[in-house]
Order: sequence, then C-alpha cells, then structure tokens
Amino acid sequence: MPLSVGDRLGPYEVIAPIGAGGMGEVYRARDTRLNREVAIKMSLEHFSDRFEREARSIAALNHPNICTLYDVGPNYLVMELVEGPTLADRIKQGPLPLDEALAIARGIAEALEAAHEKGIVHRDLKPGNVKIKPDGAVKVLDFGLAKMGEASIGEASPESSPTLTFQQGTRAGMILGTAAYMAPEQARGKPVDRRADIWAFGSVLYETITGKRVYEGETVSDILAAVIMKEPDWNAVPESTPASIRRLLRRCLEKDPKQRLQAIGEARIAIENREDDAPKIAATLATPHLRMRHGLLWALAGILLGALITGTFFWGKTAPPAARQVKHLSITLPAGLSISEPYFPELALSPEGNDLVFSAQRGSSNQLQNAEKSGYGSFQLYRRPFRDEQAQPIAGTEGGVAPMFSPDGTSIAFLSAIVPGGATPLRKVALTGGPV
Repeated sequence: MPLSVGDRLGPYEVIAPIGAGGMGEVYRARDTRLNREVAIKMSLEHFSDRFEREARSIAALNHPNICTLYDVGPNYLVMELVEGPTLADRIKQGPLPLDEALAIARGIAEALEAAHEKGIVHRDLKPGNVKIKPDGAVKVLDFGLAKMGEASIGEASPESSPTLTFQQGTRAGMILGTAAYMAPEQARGKPVDRRADIWAFGSVLYETITGKRVYEGETVSDILAAVIMKEPDWNAVPESTPASIRRLLRRCLEKDPKQRLQAIGEARIAIENREDDAPKIAATLATPHLRMRHGLLWALAGILLGALITGTFFWGKTAPPAARQVKHLSITLPAGLSISEPYFPELALSPEGNDLVFSAQRGSSNQLQNAEKSGYGSFQLYRRPFRDEQAQPIAGTEGGVAPMFSPDGTSIAFLSAIVPGGATPLRKVALTGGPV
C-alpha cells in the first residue's frame, strides 16, 4: 500500500513521494541512523531470497557514475538519492549538443564498464535510468535490478513496457527491459549478456544526438518487431557527427551480438579519442631541391586521371557528401634536410588527413645530385603531424623512401636500402616508430 509522509520503514522515515518507477512507488526518505536523505523504491511484491542475494552483490558496486544501493528490505530498496533531471527529461527539450551528448555517453560507458568488470549486466539501460546532476555528473540508476525481474509483455506504453515483476528471477525465454532499448536477442527472449547493454548504450547515444528513438511504434509489439527486423535510420544522425562516432553507433547497434562491439570500454575509448572529420589538406614542401623525372610525372598524371574518371563515375551513383573545407598550408623542412625524388613519390598523407610522412636526406645539394651513384642510405622517413610545428624522424626508417600509409593510418610501409641494380625490400613500421 502507498506510504504517507512520516511513515517508517525500519530506520527510514518517509519525507515525500517522488514518483513511480518500474518496481512501484518511489519516495524520498531520511536514514535516521546516518541522518542522510535516501530514495526508497517500494515493490508490490515481497522479494525472493535470490533477489535479496543479488541485490546485495549489486550494492558492492562503488563507482561515481553508478547510483549506490544502500540497503534491501523485504519489499523495498534503499538507494542513493540523486538530484537532477533524467536524460529522458533532457531529450524532451530536443537533441543535445554533440559535446554534451558525448560527455554524458562517456559517463554511462564508464558506469557500464565498472559493472561489467564485476559480471553485472544492467539489462534496462534507457534515458529514464540516467540522471544528470546539477554539477553535470552522470548517474546510472537501477543497475542490475532488471536481471532479477521477470517481464510481462502486453500492449502497454512503449516508454514503460515491458514492466518488471519480481518473481522467479531470470531464465531463458523472458523478455526484460524497456522495449525501445532492447537488443534483438533480448526482444526474442533469448539469454543476454553485456552485449545487450552495449546495444542499449548505442540506442541511448543515438537518441541523445538525434532527439528520437532508434525504433518507434504505437505498441510494444510494433517496437519489438522493428528491433528485430528493421535497420536504424542513419540519415537522422546529424551530418556534423564525427565519422568515428558514426562508426561507434553502427558497431553498438549491430543486430548480431557476435558482430557487435564486444566491450563497452572500447566505446569509452572511441569517445575519449574521437576526431572530427579531417578537412582535405593540400600540403606543399618548401625546398629548392624538389625534383622529379618527367617520366614519373606523366605516369602519376595518368594514374590520377584514371582515378579521377573512375571516381567521377561512382560519385554520380551515390549522393555526394557534405562539402568540406579545403585547407592549404606549407611545411618547411627542418634545417639541413632536402628531398629528392629520382624514382618514387616521397610524400604520404594519412587516411584521416592528420599526418604527413616524407622521405628526406640530410646533406648538400651535391650529395643529392650524386644520389644515384652513392645509394640512398642517408635518407630517412619523417613524420609531421599537422597539429605540431616540427617534423620528427621515425625511428627505424633509415634509408627509407616511398612511404605509404596502411588503410587504418597506424603504420607506414616503405622501400629500404635502395641501391641502383640492387634489391628494394618492402618494410613496415608503426607510425610512432618501433620494430621494423
């Protein structure tokens, strides 16, 4: 039965009702022993012994982004009282700015990561279970409680269904959580693991930056069918969203859990290391010694022309991407370095447009002119990140020419120990240097 102001549950004195949750009524109360305010969640049914055991294991979670479970009664839970609106309240005002959305997502990811390390799966992550404190801190509520509940599926509202009832605990075939944020395997009633939380995380991040749920429907059945059968509307993701975050969303919302992101820590890393789409960069190197044979120039021109024709054909088959800024800049070689290109292009731009790698020789112009006679052992590869002012040599690339980036931009392939009439071994090294 509902509680009234002044009622007592053991040492807890009810101060005021807060609202209704998945379990039942929620109240603000005071712990008279410690003189602190808490939140009490009342259940309509008494908890089983298994529920109490699992609740106490959840109480061991101690993380700044997780709402702490303090105590378990016969039919109530005592939890940390978290002030502030829920993320659902915030989203009702419209999509969040990208930086704010990613800061919240990072807090959620850190909470999930801490719980997953202890073998606890949330199973009911949604914006309504995420609170934003007045200082901006993120708190994830009701951690792991869905694992102890059993769902009843009906035609209830999509926001609150399926509702949780606390009876016999989790078993295969049950459908738990809130329909709009269920992973496909969860919607099918199959056993789930932490990858279901990763799906829900992707759903929450998608909604945070778009202002709309990944899957909508008038009934729970409609939503569950969409989760299982339909693909997300990727056109709803703002064009300003960095490519790295778009990739993260796609990996989190893979329907096959085997193809989905496998650890939420990877999502946290992707958010922390996100890079905005790099502008196309045209770089020129200021050196009086840059020269290239006419035959190579014509060969490169032919290759570029062929690529241009091919690209134009396929460009016409697809929608053009949003226009990007073209950035022009000049890079001056460090003192004493010169570039010579007798056979190979000596410049390579990273796929993301953030780094330039080039081959240069330390020596006089006479040495450069006699390079074909003396070999190219004095050459070395240099890296120039566009965020830095200076180019730095890449360790282990002595004698290296013709640099080429790997598709993921983390490694450099190059030709080494070039001697006229001799072999030209192909080698690889990490962009940051290391074993070759």
